[in-house]
Amino acid sequence: MTRLGLLVFLLLLPAAASASARPSFDPQIGAQLDLDRVFRDSSGKLAPLSAILGGRPALVIFGYDKCPNLCGVTQQAVASDLNKTGLDPSTYHALFVSIDPSEAVADAASVRSEVARSAGEAGLSAWRFLTSADGGGADLASEAGITFDRRDRIAQYVHPIAVIALTPQGRIAQVLPALTFEPRDLRLALVEASAGRLGSITDHVFLLCAGFDSSKGQYTSTIQAVLKIAGLATLLGLCASLFMLTRGRRV
Repeated sequence: MTRLGLLVFLLLLPAAASASARPSFDPQIGAQLDLDRVFRDSSGKLAPLSAILGGRPALVIFGYDKCPNLCGVTQQAVASDLNKTGLDPSTYHALFVSIDPSEAVADAASVRSEVARSAGEAGLSAWRFLTSADGGGADLASEAGITFDRRDRIAQYVHPIAVIALTPQGRIAQVLPALTFEPRDLRLALVEASAGRLGSITDHVFLLCAGFDSSKGQYTSTIQAVLKIAGLATLLGLCASLFMLTRGRRV
């Protein structure tokens, strides 16, 4: 199944699961996440989010380790595409934060071994798989504008999924809808979140001359945007000319 097909499945899944419960998805650029929240990683180590970030920008995915749907697919896609960004894994983090308080070290370690297939040894060094028995993962997701719905009957969560770029200070810098991103989008999101500490001169020039198209979840050149506007203006002009010509003939 293609990424586009998976994205369509993702969008339809919550509605198909239930018409009454609707998980929310409203991340706000600039929102500050609580750096004091403590999480346990796949090695069993406890640390606050501030220490986990360690002064680096990060890509964050909220979900749960036992998810049978798109969490794993998104992890694999991010891990694979991060390898294609050209960025040094030691300069950023990729965090998978479980929103299920029942998940523990063994669950995180299992997911880590799965992601290793796509990330490789070097890429895997950037990843952290975090759990919290006190519900800290769900609380952190709520701060980011994402809520979930627990379906006890099927022992699953209905939830939106996306890749959130965080600054080293824990602020939301950008939001990439799941499975629509390309390696360049991940690179530019990390470069932007790093406040200039990552990336090449070309990256920074592009960011100065580009915008983020939230409808596509991609960074788009201003030139492309101008061309689209110019094309639309030309089309409207032609329509107006045809209308005037047709009206003149009738008169």
